[in-house]
Amino acid sequence: MFKIIGINLFIFALYAFLIVFSSAASDRGFSIAIGMGFCMFIQVVLNIIAGIVFLIMDKQEWVKSFFISAAILAPVGFITWLILLSIYG
Repeated sequence: MFKIIGINLFIFALYAFLIVFSSAASDRGFSIAIGMGFCMFIQVVLNIIAGIVFLIMDKQEWVKSFFISAAILAPVGFITWLILLSIYG
């Protein structure tokens, strides 16, 4: 369970890092607002879909891991998004 949560948090940190440091300084606030918000939304939705698929396949440990990962990513991602937007926006 902790592997899936750790991998999801690592992926989140990786694309947050890439969005912040690969965009131009003048466009950084817009890139964070749109790009990071969209990526975070897609990652949470994919975790929920994966949880539903594993629920149908009756793999309870995987279901719990993906749902908990989505529940952790939503507030952590939103708070990180707000902090980065207040710094660079």
